[in-house]
Amino acid sequence: MECGIIGPPAAGKSALFSALTGVPLPEAGHSRRETQRGVAKLTDQRLVSLAQIAHSAKIAPAAIEYVDVPGAVVSSDKREPYPTAILTELRTTSLLVLVLRDFPLRGANPTAPAQDLAAVELEFIVNDLAVTEKRLERLAKQHDPLYRQEAELLERCRQTLNAEIPLRRLQFDVEVEKILRGFSFLSVKPLLIVLNISEDEITNADTRLANLRNSYTQDQTAMAWTAVSAEIEAEIAQLDEVEREPFRRDLGLGNPASERIMRAAFDLLGLITFFTANEKDAAARLIKAGSNALAAAYAVHNDIGRGFIRAEVCHSADLIRAGSLHKLKEEGKLRLEGRDYIVQDGDVIYIRFNV
Repeated sequence: MECGIIGPPAAGKSALFSALTGVPLPEAGHSRRETQRGVAKLTDQRLVSLAQIAHSAKIAPAAIEYVDVPGAVVSSDKREPYPTAILTELRTTSLLVLVLRDFPLRGANPTAPAQDLAAVELEFIVNDLAVTEKRLERLAKQHDPLYRQEAELLERCRQTLNAEIPLRRLQFDVEVEKILRGFSFLSVKPLLIVLNISEDEITNADTRLANLRNSYTQDQTAMAWTAVSAEIEAEIAQLDEVEREPFRRDLGLGNPASERIMRAAFDLLGLITFFTANEKDAAARLIKAGSNALAAAYAVHNDIGRGFIRAEVCHSADLIRAGSLHKLKEEGKLRLEGRDYIVQDGDVIYIRFNV
């Protein structure tokens, strides 16, 4: 799963990327003009406990790949649109993380997070509108009834975009979403707003975030909001792991930004976590909420999905409390489920299969 990191110039995108992935910040005075990628893994104590119970040789936590694209160019105090190549990279992502600066910075334009948010929204709407109109022009030359559903869908999209409304606010069924997926629209992607505040404003983070959110009077469907001090979080990410928590306590910080942002991303995408655990490895696996046991089997491996027989299921909290799979079985807490069982967040699943 990929998440694109975007934002106006001097918003702190690189600092946030460093905080999320641990990749060091570039040296002062060195601007970056290429895309960088990094993977963040979610620390999950449930997974650690399950690995201990199963005597797993390794642990595979849930992960996100972040794509940090170069910031938009500013010339004559005017922000230029993202180049086509950058937009192409963003179109492959599942979710967009928009970083907005909320503190003064020498040599940079005055901070205006609400206006910056509106500008980015409009840029993506304009790009999606261009894609929509181009495709509609081609469909107008087709006489095959198979193209009618696509044309009707795109006309609905065009009307929405013309009204300067992002496509994420529309409701689509599963089949329509499959059609839309091929266009990789930007304004349809879930949007996580990250308000970047200064270290001095950490104690006022909730208030500053609420002010921004309240100023956004539009429908907030498929949007989430959080505030971080990206530079401080990036510095903490470079410390040894044993030093991080005491440092956070001294600064009055809560959960790490990397954890909060990853969990917000999972929620926006409608993902839940289930676990598999054996002597080889213990793994946290992501799946769409509402998915069944067969889909979970395919999420582990295609061969396991094809050969699915049934699943043994328990909740991670029950297994961790019991301390062993043997004791859990004695308590009658390990259930046999068929392929139609709806997986719950925190389930531990042992899949029986035959290929």
